Amino acid sequence: MTYRRFPAPEPARDVVEHLWVDRQPAGTLTREVLLPDGHGLVLVTIGNRASRVDPLARRRSADVPGVRGPARRPVVREQAGPSARLGAQLRPLALAQLGIAVPADEVVPLDRVLPTADVATCQAALEAGDDARAADVLGAAIAGRLAVAPPDDVLTSLRPVVDEVLATRGLVTASDLARGSELPVPTLHRWCVERLGLAPDQLLAAVRFSAFVRDAVGPGPVRPQDVLGAIRWYVQAGYPPREVERFTGSTPLELRRVEQGIAEALGVPVAG
Repeated sequence: MTYRRFPAPEPARDVVEHLWVDRQPAGTLTREVLLPDGHGLVLVTIGNRASRVDPLARRRSADVPGVRGPARRPVVREQAGPSARLGAQLRPLALAQLGIAVPADEVVPLDRVLPTADVATCQAALEAGDDARAADVLGAAIAGRLAVAPPDDVLTSLRPVVDEVLATRGLVTASDLARGSELPVPTLHRWCVERLGLAPDQLLAAVRFSAFVRDAVGPGPVRPQDVLGAIRWYVQAGYPPREVERFTGSTPLELRRVEQGIAEALGVPVAG
């Protein structure tokens, strides 16, 4: 699989972190772990459809194009070539800024969010191998949606909260976030659920897990074998349960279930 990253166009940089294209040739099969980092995603695809395996629920579903809400847990993605995917990695507040309501772990069709002609142009550029053109068109389409979205004063209050979560890699409590933002805890909870699609504790847990994995595997696509190795190393280190949850966002039992689910998706033996 080849992976290319593109900067977001200037008008979209408040909502798009970056854009990327990955390509996979015919006759190949790859697996990667999609991390639950509190971000949404806009996805355009051509070629074979991938599948997603939830390592906790042990449930398989199609990896359909569309606008995805933030994820609450990791997912193993399986892709057979040929395929090409164009993604816009959104910032945590982006869905609310764009006026798009997508529940956590759910996806809405692209035609509900972006002009059909723009999506078709992105797909045509992918077919032609012009990845930069595809990324430019998608970035411009998202910027166009942002330009007509109504202002939201709540997002002004939530922005420093999200910045604190990311800066601390989730190693902060929901009550500390409320105190620092001078908001009652119930208000912060309601605003996060309404605007981010995640409760504060869910956002913190997602960011902690993503940071924990990224420390071990680095940027870019995440191989399940690497995640499996990182989890097993951490579990074998024998940290106290409270420290495990504080650092990884998962209880020891949840972390063990994720490990077992990823191992099952890969067809490798579960560690004893």
